[in-house]
Amino acid sequence: MLLAGAALLATAGQGGALPWLRNVVPANIIDGADERDSILRIGPRLGLSPAEIARIRKVSGYVGCLSPSPSVGAGALFLTNDQVLTAAHIFFEPSGRKRWRCFFRAQEPGAPRIDLLIEAGAARFGAANPKPGSNDDFAVVRLAQPIADAVPFPVEPETPVAAGDKLIVITAHPAGMEREVPLDVPVAQRCTVRRVPVSSGATSFYRTDCDASGSSSGGMHLSRVKGRLVFRGITISTGAWRDPKLHGAPYDERTRSVTTALGTDAAVLEAGKALAAEAF
Repeated sequence: MLLAGAALLATAGQGGALPWLRNVVPANIIDGADERDSILRIGPRLGLSPAEIARIRKVSGYVGCLSPSPSVGAGALFLTNDQVLTAAHIFFEPSGRKRWRCFFRAQEPGAPRIDLLIEAGAARFGAANPKPGSNDDFAVVRLAQPIADAVPFPVEPETPVAAGDKLIVITAHPAGMEREVPLDVPVAQRCTVRRVPVSSGATSFYRTDCDASGSSSGGMHLSRVKGRLVFRGITISTGAWRDPKLHGAPYDERTRSVTTALGTDAAVLEAGKALAAEAF
């Protein structure tokens, strides 16, 4: 799920270089090779225009907390330019204790580290103590200041996610990648929705064959609907990414060679709308 590490958080906040963990940190690579790469290299092959790449870099990036233990994942602006959607478990220790000194940093050159306001009234969590990878593993959190000129990607609740949908997944900096990517450049990949189960909670979710590893949590899922890019979901569970036997294995939910995402509709959308309304 997420990779905790003070060094990674420090470099994420400052824009420095990351010590590489190649051949040390495993990853849940599904259906062959690791397809994750710099959005600057792979973006055109994914059908992204220069303007879309620039927009992605402004609205998506790192979500992390520094105390009492470090954690880091990814997130993206949601509905407005002053609130972020991400995985809730980034903000909680395994004991359930809430972390603090949390921040968001977009992945464009010179982007500042902006404090996240996680106190009551400035954040919406799926549950009081959300379980990682569960239906409640989402958080919509207000930024201490809006990001000027940033335009979040729209949601499309009237067009449900369906098996076979093509995705472009954006992650801040997942661990264990086969390719080196600078810290201020988003990591992108193409993958596919494989199954959309009936949700047992207030949120929707879907299964994918996206490659994932530590720090992938909260990554933004984009898809084209009627020709425009829309925000479809976030990564919440990366399967058995520490199991080397599954590296490159076929998609298989029974062996946990699968990645799970929460949709940006239902309870997630309602939480985002409610938080945005309270800002006025």
